[in-house]
Amino acid sequence: MKRFENAQVWSDGKLRPLSVIVEGEKILALIEPGAVDHQSTDQIIDVSGKWILPGGIDLHVHISDGAETFFPGSCSAAAGGITTVLDMAPFHACITVEQLYEKAISADEACVVDFGLIAGIVVENSDLENLAELSHAGSAYFKVFQPSEPPVSTETLWKSVQAAAKTGLRLGLHAEETAFLLPFLEENDPLSFPHSRPAIAESSVVAHVIEMARATGAPIHICHISTGRTAELVAWGKAHGVDVTCEVPPHFLLLDESAFSIYGARAKTTPPLRTQVDTQILWQALNDGVIDAIACDHYTESLIPLSSKPQAIRAAGAGIAGLELSLPLMMDAVLNGKLSLNRFVEASSETPALLAGLSASKGRLSSGKHADLTIWEPELNWKVKPSGDFSRVETTPFSGWNLKGRIAQTWVRGEQVWDGEKIQKAAGYGLWAKSIKGDNP
Repeated sequence: MKRFENAQVWSDGKLRPLSVIVEGEKILALIEPGAVDHQSTDQIIDVSGKWILPGGIDLHVHISDGAETFFPGSCSAAAGGITTVLDMAPFHACITVEQLYEKAISADEACVVDFGLIAGIVVENSDLENLAELSHAGSAYFKVFQPSEPPVSTETLWKSVQAAAKTGLRLGLHAEETAFLLPFLEENDPLSFPHSRPAIAESSVVAHVIEMARATGAPIHICHISTGRTAELVAWGKAHGVDVTCEVPPHFLLLDESAFSIYGARAKTTPPLRTQVDTQILWQALNDGVIDAIACDHYTESLIPLSSKPQAIRAAGAGIAGLELSLPLMMDAVLNGKLSLNRFVEASSETPALLAGLSASKGRLSSGKHADLTIWEPELNWKVKPSGDFSRVETTPFSGWNLKGRIAQTWVRGEQVWDGEKIQKAAGYGLWAKSIKGDNP
């Protein structure tokens, strides 16, 4: 039995002075200061002056793709306060139950945090053949990646929406209509890349798929929204009864297209950074609850460090490594008044747990839930290092940024995984958090 004392604990939508009692993997109780505790306590953990929040749940990471792997990726997640990651497969890698189980085995052997698995990625009709079985096997959702080569057809997108309606498995969409993409013309113009993938490429597809979902009743999820217009379309869909949700990575809130002049290829991601007006609308949408979740879309294509010669934007792989920094970046926004703590907890823990079908055990600090805890030092200021201790954050544009609010400890199912300096659990501690259907809103 463990007892966390002297912290401000997130409970019932606010921070309260409570003790957290943990028995085994689960929270036994939250008790008021001075209340009589009749349980015998083996370990008292004094976390004076700190906050205890629910562990982060990231709906969208690419750990088994690109240059990342499960052990360093999951260590990076723990250091970033994330206790459960939802991993996105490469093309055709999780379109059968056999592939899903193979991936679960490899993740189970290496992860130090819990993990969920995403089915897909769907780029053609045949990728949908086993969707019902994948849903029953515990997939959190499935994804359609539209700007594939060749691009996903309207027929495949329509069949995917119909499959989501039939199975109840939420369809996640990377929305970029390739008909709107333009040639990359000026190598030395920092804005050539974002202008080659204009905002209409995203918003046009979102409008399209919302209409499809409205017609079928399908649950859909728009991945990494980047434009203000996309947020407006999602708000319209929600208001008209469409089961549509969406996520935003911190880089679309904290950076705009001017960042290409400062950070070059380190700011390259797809869809690309947008205008300052877009970031303002996205902030408002996150605060208003139109945007449901914060998800980092962690990806890195290579291991090229910052000390290497800068790459040209055209040649560089697209992707920003975010597992270690996603939640600290957003906590800094909370502590500087740009986002409420309530919306931070909802978007980083509570709603992701619902969307992933995990809310029976994760997402909140309450009796019976897994003891997935992130312990914050809200007053501590620190500087982002050029590269991370575990993962590939040398691809981050946030190196050198000064942030307020540091993660002191991360606990997964009642065991400390990160102590603020090093990883405390061996590879294989993390478990597959299977999605429970019916838990998905």
